Order: sequence, then structure tokens, then C-alpha cells
Amino acid sequence: MDAQPNLASSANLPFQVPESLSQLAERYLEAEIVEGRLPAGTRLNPEEIAKTLNISKSPVREAMILLQREGLVKGKPRSIFVVSEINLADLQEIYPIRAALNALAVKTVMQSSVATATTSELAKRLEQMRVQAEKGDAAGYFHASSDFYNTLIANCPNQRLQTMWRQLSRQVLRFRFLVMSQAGHLQRSLPDHQRLVAAMKKGNVDKASTYAAEIIYKALADLQAILGAANPTAV
Repeated sequence: MDAQPNLASSANLPFQVPESLSQLAERYLEAEIVEGRLPAGTRLNPEEIAKTLNISKSPVREAMILLQREGLVKGKPRSIFVVSEINLADLQEIYPIRAALNALAVKTVMQSSVATATTSELAKRLEQMRVQAEKGDAAGYFHASSDFYNTLIANCPNQRLQTMWRQLSRQVLRFRFLVMSQAGHLQRSLPDHQRLVAAMKKGNVDKASTYAAEIIYKALADLQAILGAANPTAV
């Protein structure tokens, strides 16, 4: 492994710039898990990760504990950590909440003083999504989509909604990436977001909030199809 990791592929993920070695390790592991380079069930070796990042094992273990709280990593006896398994039952609980929060965020923004400015910013993020979709770049589309929702939530004048959204979003990042990696998904997702932004520009709160919820439910349906096909007994 290289002495220094190449984090270019994860540079645009919605993570903060690391302020400590443990945060560096956390961001690195999170990106590796989200983008599928560390699949579910993979045992994490602190020594190898520390060597890759050119740091000691202590901050790596701290990062694993933090990721365990987020549900990305599972701790086992004898200080063993593995990438958590996919739990479809969890997704079926999380995604309806995300759908409700997404709809509420759109409604709240549209009824606020920042409606016009936020919609303009979302249109710019949408254009980035369009460019990546035309390229067929799933990773690029994922990052552009993350920017889109980061903009929406950051401008929503409801602090509790922001907190809840961000907590849930970290738990489903790898599943969002999985969905966007499927053939044809970008071509289905982009028109849905274009319809959402168009409704926001027209000031149609009811339609926009409905579209916002539908986007999340469609993602859940895609996940159910993917995970069901991969493992018919997944729960």
C-alpha cells in the first residue's frame, strides 16, 4: 500500500475537512465503505489502515468506534471491527423518515425568506448533476447529488430538521452510492430532480414537496430490488 492515501475520489463527499488524525481515518474509512471498496463483512485491520494513512493505530481505532456509532462498522469480541452488513429492515425504517424530512425541508425553504436564493443555488447543483449524468459518471453524480442536498438542508431554517437529516444521511451514504451505480439510474434520477427544481421555481409548494418525497421513495424501491435480487432472504 502507498504511504499516503489517494483521497481524491472522496474529496467531494459531504464530510468536513479532518481536524485530527482520528477524523482523517474516519473520513478515509467512510469513503472506502461508501464507495464499496470495503464491502459488508470485511474485517478492518488497524495496522494496515494505519500504514496506509501513515499514522498510528490509536486514531484508527478511535475512527472505528465513531463509525460503529453511525452503523457503518460493527464491533465484535477481542476488539475486532468489520464493515456492517446490509440490513434491509433498517432501510425500510430510515427511508420513509428521510422522505418526510426531504419534503418538509423543501416546504420550509419555499416558505422562507431564502426561497429564491436557495432555489437558484439548487439549480446550479442540478446542472452539475446533469453534466455528470451525461458523462455516465455515477461517482460524479453521487458527489453532485450530495452537494444538491447539502445546499437544500443547509439553507433550511429548521435546525432540528438539519440535525436529523445529517444523522440519517451518514447511515445511508453507501446505499445511495449503490443505487446510483446501477445502470440507468442516473437517467431516471435526473428528470425527477429537474421536476423538483422546476416546481420550486414556480413556487408550487405542494407539488415540490410531493416530488421531494417521491425521489426518496423511488430510491428505496430501487434498493429493495437490488438487495432482494442479491439476497432474497435479506432482512
